[in-house]
Amino acid sequence: MEPNNRKAVYQQKWDMISMGASLACAIHCVLLPVLFTTLPLFGMEILENVYLEVLTIMVSLIVGGRAIWRGYRLHHGRVSLLMCFLFGMGLMISGNFVHGSLLEVVAKLGGAVIVVWAHFRNWQYGRSAGFSARQ
Repeated sequence: MEPNNRKAVYQQKWDMISMGASLACAIHCVLLPVLFTTLPLFGMEILENVYLEVLTIMVSLIVGGRAIWRGYRLHHGRVSLLMCFLFGMGLMISGNFVHGSLLEVVAKLGGAVIVVWAHFRNWQYGRSAGFSARQ
């Protein structure tokens, strides 16, 4: 396998991991409020943990940022994807400052959707450059 193909396969794997992390973050952001309201009825308050929230966002930021940056540098050079990723992450982070409102859910879910879209486009641009994840 040529070095460029190995880099492309590696990049696409990071994009897939990043999309998964962003989706997990979106699911976390949507389901956690539901769990917060029902689990205390059963005496379970273990999920109410600010560290879990910070960890989820940091994993998405670090893994996702690395994948988007590598795609930008090695394949497509589109600043718009970097900006979409950063905007989406900013929305997800800002949602933490408006607890218990519809705005929190909209910011977190909207940010996660934008981040997933940026990763999907990053992955598409890598594939359109002639690279395949199956190589």
